[in-house]
Amino acid sequence: DSHERSDQNEKLMIIDRIKSHEAEQEIRTEEKIESLLSAKESEASTSSELSLRPLTSEEMDIVQSALSGPGNGTEIIAQTDTDTCQRDSIRKLRPGCWLNDEVIHFFLQMLTKRDAIICGKEKSKKRSHFFKSFFITKLLDEACGYRYQNVKRWSKKVPGKDIFSLHNIIFPVNVGGVHWCCAVIYMEEHRIQFYDSMGGSGMRYLEGLQKYLKDEHLDKKKSKLDMSDWTLVPSQASTPQQENSFDCGVFSCMFADFLSRDVPLTFTQEHVTQCRERIALSIMIGNALI
Repeated sequence: DSHERSDQNEKLMIIDRIKSHEAEQEIRTEEKIESLLSAKESEASTSSELSLRPLTSEEMDIVQSALSGPGNGTEIIAQTDTDTCQRDSIRKLRPGCWLNDEVIHFFLQMLTKRDAIICGKEKSKKRSHFFKSFFITKLLDEACGYRYQNVKRWSKKVPGKDIFSLHNIIFPVNVGGVHWCCAVIYMEEHRIQFYDSMGGSGMRYLEGLQKYLKDEHLDKKKSKLDMSDWTLVPSQASTPQQENSFDCGVFSCMFADFLSRDVPLTFTQEHVTQCRERIALSIMIGNALI
């Protein structure tokens, strides 16, 4: 009996040590996130000016013609090598409308073009990449769960064909077909962060992207990726929040716009109409505004 009690006590001590270790790890992770975000907020406070320039009267004419002008809804009014945007889709940039994937994907193409131009001028700046929402849908299959095999070839399309040489990787996330969010892998900062204008944490997506990085490194580099110093950051209280049920797509586009320029998220709900106009103009002129 004394041996049994001794074994039981030892097990309880081990369990207590495990729980204590887990608690310490959780505290350290939270402290790391708080320190990281505090530094980011300090940056934002020194650059609080809204990073959206006013549109000229000529630019507003282009926007108004696109949003309110006559024409068949199925007419293609913007086109790149890989994407098109119909008139009905761009009309969803009118106030009060929920954005569809055609508008969001096309705008991300415009951000890609802008990123290439900026990096072409600033030779030391690394390229970023903007995946379509289909990436997350394929990676985290609703029926089957995490599926690296579904996206293992997608990295061949990124600049340099190596995601590990990029600056940021930006992912639009369509949650359940009803809500748009954004996830970002900060490759140089070893951070994966979620941005949700309705306050969801996004941990499912962060953990999925963490697994993706490990599998991608093993597949392409033939070695394990050490992620011991990486941080997963759920959507924070400081993330700009929408005040209705339909502006999530606009917020997600602006997350991608601002973060790809490395500027603080200084916009709010009151700037949404201006943001919608900025997206529309970018699509119509074939390049995101700088």
